[in-house]
Amino acid sequence: MSQFIKGGWQTIGCTTAALDHLLDFVRAGVTTFETADSYAGGEELMGALRSTARKKLPRDLSQKIKVHTRFTAPIRGTGPTVRDVTESVERSLSRIGVERLDLVQLQWWNLDVPGLVEAGMILTELQQQGKIDLVGVCNLGANDLSTLLDAGIPVATNQVHFSLIDRRAENKVATFCHARGIGLMTFAPLAGGFLSGGWQGAPDPVGTDTPFSREFRALIDADGGWEKFQRLLTVLDTIATRHDISIAQVAQRWVKQYGPGQAILFGASTAQRLSETLAVFDTPLANEDLAEIEAACLVRSPLDIGEIERAPDSPMMRAIKEHVG
Repeated sequence: MSQFIKGGWQTIGCTTAALDHLLDFVRAGVTTFETADSYAGGEELMGALRSTARKKLPRDLSQKIKVHTRFTAPIRGTGPTVRDVTESVERSLSRIGVERLDLVQLQWWNLDVPGLVEAGMILTELQQQGKIDLVGVCNLGANDLSTLLDAGIPVATNQVHFSLIDRRAENKVATFCHARGIGLMTFAPLAGGFLSGGWQGAPDPVGTDTPFSREFRALIDADGGWEKFQRLLTVLDTIATRHDISIAQVAQRWVKQYGPGQAILFGASTAQRLSETLAVFDTPLANEDLAEIEAACLVRSPLDIGEIERAPDSPMMRAIKEHVG
């Protein structure tokens, strides 16, 4: 896969009008794309991308395209059946237009819903049938990963959030994944847009009409609050000025250089700012920069991956319920 992965959240509901932008990502070397069975139109768009790339791009480049999708379990009820999982994979194959899916990630937000291991075993069987290349998971902590591995499920990847306002992956998951040969992919390096110049010096948006990501705002509260977050942005701005880049680029470069993941998912609805994202390859942070960032970082939560998201009444779980249903 490419070191940067184009996330699929921003293209939910997009039509084939988005294809030109997606082709620009491929031309720039971003050849791995993420989608999900729960993203409206996402898999169909990936199918259209693969088809269009074969017609408009050189063969060696179009063949590099990889698509990651998911099986998303319901967040309530008795859990998915064998038929639910199998039909989801068959739909993904048809929508993306392939005979074998590159990666299917098991997404299980509510661990009180039974069937996690059983669903993983079904995906493993489909893998053995040649319908799936790799089986992965999203947002699982070390204990739940261990449960799947002990059941014989060959988990290849784990996709987790990691940014300057949420470093929980460092607590347990990174060490566990490294020891067990699981590739770690991280997403949301800009924390829903909070790690950017637009929020520097801005008042706390809570209780105002200003649109913002409530999930990531909750992480700021968990790790020190708005005032401490503003102090972090001030330090990032100083470093950005030193390197003639933006706050967002510093935050992305920190994740690329310091983070535990082998690849980073980033969100973008178009390719207009792609060059800015890819510029982080050419702007290494010095030891001085890293030390300043570390000194300004928010309080690090001791929790494992998934514990904040899965708290029953957390802002994250409320957002998940609205999306997954």
